[in-house]
Order: sequence, then structure tokens, then C-alpha cells
Amino acid sequence: MQPNRTLFVIITAILLFGGCSRDPIGADNRMAQRALGQCRHEQALQLTDNAIERGSERNAQQALMLKAAILRDRGDQAAAEALYPQITETWEAIKRRTLSPEQREREIRMFIDVARNERIAQGIAANCGNATSLP
Repeated sequence: MQPNRTLFVIITAILLFGGCSRDPIGADNRMAQRALGQCRHEQALQLTDNAIERGSERNAQQALMLKAAILRDRGDQAAAEALYPQITETWEAIKRRTLSPEQREREIRMFIDVARNERIAQGIAANCGNATSLP
């Protein structure tokens, strides 16, 4: 891994998993990100559903992004895209600004990149050995 990419992954992980005294994504989302990094997609999806149902608005918004990332990571692009209208709605309600497709992609991609880099660090196949997983 390139030094700049390694630094990016470390900084992203710190921000996702505890860089703030206030939990920026919520406990269920944090555990879902960890499960995604261990190729446990079903567990990760259940945890995001928990965050959507009972988390704060901010945690639910992050859970929708993470859920789209999980679905894309396991190769289910259509299911991920089906979440885009709800992602946009919750983003705009919380952030009070428009969510561009480019920003949505960056947010979703960040979750996938963190998971795949975690897998590589653990010696797990970056795509969980799933031929249908998206690059």
C-alpha cells in the first residue's frame, strides 16, 4: 500500500471509529462497518437496519449510506441504487443542502474503501472472494 493511501485509511478510520467525543456515526453503524470489514454482510445489514430504526436522524442518515455501501460491496447494485432517493432525502433534511451524485458516491465509496483496506490488513480477500463484488 502506498504511504499516502495508508495515511488516508488511518485518518479515515480514526474519524469513523472515534476521532470525536460525540460518536459521529453511532454504535450500530460502527459495528456494521467492522462487520463489513470482515465480510459479514448480513450482520452488517442488520446493524444498519437497527441504526435506521432506532438511531438519531444523523445516525440513520449514515446507516443508509453504509447500507448502500454494503449492498454494493456484495454486488447488489440495484438494491443499493434503490436507497438513493431515501439517502438524498435524509441527507438534505439533516445537512440542509443538496446531495450531488458525486458527493453520494464519495460517501458510499469511503465506507467500501475502509472495509476493503481493513480486509487487506487482516489478510482477507479485498472483495471477500465474491466475483460479483464491485471494484
